[in-house]
Order: sequence, then structure tokens, then C-alpha cells
Amino acid sequence: MSAETVLELDRIRRDAMTKADVATLGELFADDMVWIHATARIDTKAGLLDAIGSGSTKYLSIDVTDETVRDFGDVALVGGIAAMTAEIKGETRELRNRFTIVWARRGASWQVVNWQSTSVRA
Repeated sequence: MSAETVLELDRIRRDAMTKADVATLGELFADDMVWIHATARIDTKAGLLDAIGSGSTKYLSIDVTDETVRDFGDVALVGGIAAMTAEIKGETRELRNRFTIVWARRGASWQVVNWQSTSVRA
């Protein structure tokens, strides 16, 4: 996959997260996806979609900088820094995380199979 293609898919993912578009996220997230939050809490596809769909987690904004793409054929890694504003169980939080997201070819499409982030302290 070209770097431009994976970056566009990731932009679509971020947009879907801020719009709570669980239908699009359901297509982009692999059924066996693992999402490791900066707090070290592990989420599944079902758990993350439930949190976003129910509104218990609202991603109000996601801005990414310092993006890099590493292409390994059927796997692409995107890394960078995500500055996010999220409302989690009614509490607004400003988050700044260094992340790696792993996209893998699944049949004819590409899906997120892993996310890992670490808090960046100022």
C-alpha cells in the first residue's frame, strides 16, 4: 500500500472516530483488533465500538503530527503524535500520545489490527 493510501485510510478512521461513525469504524477495524490505550488498558473491536457508539467515549478532535509510514507489503505501520480532546464518561480530557497503528491487508481491504499509544508529557 502506498504511504498516501494508508495516510488517507487513517484520516478516514480519525474522522469516523470524531463523528462516532461506528459503521465505518466497524469496516476499518479487524475483528481481532487489539487497541492498547496510553493507560495500558486493552480494548477489543467490540469494546471500542461500544464505547464510541454509546457515547461513553467521545473523540471531540484528533490532530496528528510527525506521521511516518513503514510499508512491509501486506502490513503498514503508521506512527506519529496524536493530540486529542476526548470526553470520557462525562470528563473532558486533553490527550497527547505518541502512537503506532498497524494496518494489515485482509482479503481485498485494509484494516486496523493494532493500536498502541504512550502519553507524551510536556
